Amino acid sequence: MRGGAIVTNMLSQLLSRRALVLTLVKRDLKVRYKATALGFLWSFGRPLFLMLIMWGVFSHIVGVKTSIPYVLHLLTGILPWLYLQGALHEAQGCILANGNVVKKVAMPSIVFPATAVLGNFIHLVLAMSILSVFIAAYAIAKDPLLVPGWEIIFLPFLVLLQTLLLLAIALLLSSLNVFYRDVGSLAEIGVTAWFYLTPIIYQVQDARGQLKDLSNTDILYYFYLCNPMTPIIVGYRRVLYGQRLRNAPEIADGTLLVGLGISLAISLTLLAIGSAVFAKLSRRFADEL
Repeated sequence: MRGGAIVTNMLSQLLSRRALVLTLVKRDLKVRYKATALGFLWSFGRPLFLMLIMWGVFSHIVGVKTSIPYVLHLLTGILPWLYLQGALHEAQGCILANGNVVKKVAMPSIVFPATAVLGNFIHLVLAMSILSVFIAAYAIAKDPLLVPGWEIIFLPFLVLLQTLLLLAIALLLSSLNVFYRDVGSLAEIGVTAWFYLTPIIYQVQDARGQLKDLSNTDILYYFYLCNPMTPIIVGYRRVLYGQRLRNAPEIADGTLLVGLGISLAISLTLLAIGSAVFAKLSRRFADEL
């Protein structure tokens, strides 16, 4: 009950300061794209460049095969991943970067990690809108079944689930990094390892086959599905390419739903822990800074 009360208090603080959070997000976006020629188009430019490199290596050299065009497979995984990577990278140093404000202005410090997550959420929305153009182009030129089906109604749930997960981790990283400066470096290593443990480059079934060869059972595969980002990434593909993947999904829909339930449980648990840690450590931010 106490953990739930802390989370509720944190969320109420954010809602009461939502105007401030939006102001900080606008400030950060203006600073990021100041004096750039392409502006917000960089929200898609970076993942597009990364996708082209991976497409060249893993499609033509390694020979990875997927149920949908590999370009779309990669983009649909890379965009949510860059949301995670950007949000956590900015969150881990957000209290330190705003140290003068934390020491001088009476305001809840939670607005800073929330700003980091929300700012990158806007990048995800912008990038997804451009991805929809790619999907439409592929559907017109090659495969009409790539157009999203009724499953698209679940897209907001996946975005919300990922956002909860990122906010939870952002609270932990931003507060711990004030007192233990190694947290930022450790987080970068962890995120890199997490990337390869998530089915962005490859399909889940490829991982299942390799893991089964190691243990002769599916036990390692089920542990693999407990990675909260695995069902989220697979879920994005499932809802965006519902018509194409109905008969040949990466994993069975029942298994995907169980995985998403586990991701939700992990996200809520981490949110309770992150809120408690942040609430406790935030009282000492001004002294430490």
